[in-house]
Amino acid sequence: MFLSGGVYAQEAGSADSSGTNLGEMSIEQLMQVKVQGAALHPQTLRDAPASVTIITTEDIRKYGYRTLGEALASVRGFYLTSNRTYETIGVRGFNAPGDYSSHVLVMVNGHNMTDNIFDFELFMGNDFPIDMNLIKQIEIIRGPSSALYGSNGIFATINIVTKTPEEAGPANLPATFDSLGERKGQIMDSVSLGKNAQALFSGSVFNNAGQSPIYFPEFNTPQTNYGEAVNMDTERGYHLFSNLTWKNWTVTAAFAGHDKLQPISWGDTIFNNRGTQNNDVRNYIDAAYTRQLGRGTLAWRTYYDEYHYVGRFEYPDDHANPLNPTVEDNRQISDGKWVGSELSYRLDVRKLGTVTAGVEGKVDLRAAQSNQDVSPVPVQYLYEDRLDRSLAVFVQDEKKLSRDWTLDLGAREDTSSYLRDFFSPRAAVIYQPGSNWTYKLLYGRSFRNPSPFQLFYGDGLSAVANPSLLPEKVDTIEVDVEHKLGKRMNLLTAAYGYWLHDYLEGVPVQDGLIQYQNVGRVHAKGVEVEVNGRPFSWLEATASYALQRTMDDSDGGVLENSPERLAKLRFSVPAGHKLEVSSGMQYMSSVLSLAGATVPQVYLADFTLTSKGLLRNFDFKFGVRNAFNLSDSQPIALNPMVDTMPQPGRSVFLELIPHTAR
Repeated sequence: MFLSGGVYAQEAGSADSSGTNLGEMSIEQLMQVKVQGAALHPQTLRDAPASVTIITTEDIRKYGYRTLGEALASVRGFYLTSNRTYETIGVRGFNAPGDYSSHVLVMVNGHNMTDNIFDFELFMGNDFPIDMNLIKQIEIIRGPSSALYGSNGIFATINIVTKTPEEAGPANLPATFDSLGERKGQIMDSVSLGKNAQALFSGSVFNNAGQSPIYFPEFNTPQTNYGEAVNMDTERGYHLFSNLTWKNWTVTAAFAGHDKLQPISWGDTIFNNRGTQNNDVRNYIDAAYTRQLGRGTLAWRTYYDEYHYVGRFEYPDDHANPLNPTVEDNRQISDGKWVGSELSYRLDVRKLGTVTAGVEGKVDLRAAQSNQDVSPVPVQYLYEDRLDRSLAVFVQDEKKLSRDWTLDLGAREDTSSYLRDFFSPRAAVIYQPGSNWTYKLLYGRSFRNPSPFQLFYGDGLSAVANPSLLPEKVDTIEVDVEHKLGKRMNLLTAAYGYWLHDYLEGVPVQDGLIQYQNVGRVHAKGVEVEVNGRPFSWLEATASYALQRTMDDSDGGVLENSPERLAKLRFSVPAGHKLEVSSGMQYMSSVLSLAGATVPQVYLADFTLTSKGLLRNFDFKFGVRNAFNLSDSQPIALNPMVDTMPQPGRSVFLELIPHTAR
């Protein structure tokens, strides 16, 4: 609903079309910053039918956010978990180990980033295909969004808006180094192609050594290197991105690959063995067209997506001769390709308000899953390629009932070849008695379909398929109150309740195999408070506190990896004319692991020093993460022997940013 700290739509020190410096704008002016993902068209934060936080390109710069997960973890009610293979984001107490952010919808310029096999949002770290300095703003829209976007939009929708070629600024070549062995380089530039066409191109590569060694007391034996995983946290990859704007068209293409060694993997892989690793490739091309047609606005999007995964797992060969041990080389491969299109039309209708209606279709071209041994004896355990076709129709109506009251209604019907039909309604009543107060009463029903992996993956080694799974469904009620404290500060309070039914869990069945079943019911409730703005002209600050409780009603216990308290503080102050110092501090209360063990509370503090216009062709960022070197472990769902994953201690990074003259 309001700003995550001071909000800037452009770089600080630049001006908008009216000549106003965005770094000096009042709360009233800053509140006019637009959010696009809450209702399929730009809206002010006050008018959006959801609780919205925006992270801007200026926030990313001065707080030194290097990954999407790091940026989201700074926001009220969010927290980050890493199993050192993937990073996942939790929101309002929900980030169960093994869930992999499947209840959060992530989009890039409205393009859905969820794949068609796992249906997870796996990419929150360096594996996210979009480099952070390409991002104009991150829109964090809390609550259900299935009435607009279908499956997965349960607890939050994250829409990443990238810079256009006109907004990208001068060509630059940033290079990043850190004490954990990060090495990353990028080149970015925008060009004019003539005839009103502009293009932005970016490419980056990274090769990170990672922390070494990582100690696991569960493996503290001479046969397993006394529990030390050496050089087992490495990753490397690439990002390629382009954006073309021409008249009413915007064409975006992204290609990304990521290789990651796993210090701990799924199952009983050989400890401290560099043969076990993951490879993910995520590509897409998206063409969007918008124009005024008649009395309304027509929007059309069509896209092509690819996701390719190869997991290599090395196990001890149980049938090998002890005097001549061999390794079982197992490969899990997923290959997804799909196309889709969406058409919507928005217009003002007398007595009804502003109506948006649309249709969306998606067709799988490939959704293959396989599991096989490569050596010592080739064996094929699984091959499945179940293709789906889906169609959805949606409508929403935004009606101004009076000067102070607004009613927002929406609904969507989803149907597919082998998944259950689902109807998703939502309603929002917004009351604005003047410019200083905003009240929002929000209701929504959302869902998450079972993925092809959960439905059809049955290799006889680790999993049993379950084609009869139902979609998870959630009913949500939320009340938000926002109050402007003068011209410099904002106060927000929010209270919410979630009731999740048919929750999908992996349940042990015969011979230790896992099968996904609709066995869970989850009830979440909480209260959040946030104050943000500029208490002084030289200080930008945001403080928040979240009190939440997420219960697994099937057993009456608290959900795993669900903190009851989250507290956050961040601030930024100038350090001279061209330097800024910023800090982000977080507290998270204790959580439970999958085995029921208590994982201790954690305090984290980050500090960042950034320059802006330091030299004509050069700037920098310098940061310290986990500045007080406090221990931190997080619950995971990998090897049954290892219940938590130790996180890195103190680290420092330096980003050098050569660029052409501004």
